[in-house]
Amino acid sequence: AFYLGALGSRKTHGKRMDRLTAKGFGAQELTRIHAPIGFDIGALSPAEISVAVLAEVTLALNGPKH
Repeated sequence: AFYLGALGSRKTHGKRMDRLTAKGFGAQELTRIHAPIGFDIGALSPAEISVAVLAEVTLALNGPKH
């Protein structure tokens, strides 16, 4: 996968990273996880969160435009 994102707070992601490290995943593998997923645009509703997530995935796929 070109992109791996996970929902949840920074605290939840920290616990996720601890569990994956305990399972033997290395730092190089774990840095591939984008979390919390989505750009910080102050999204509150599910529709706004989906826009933030899709924007981040689109940037990862296409790269920045100058």
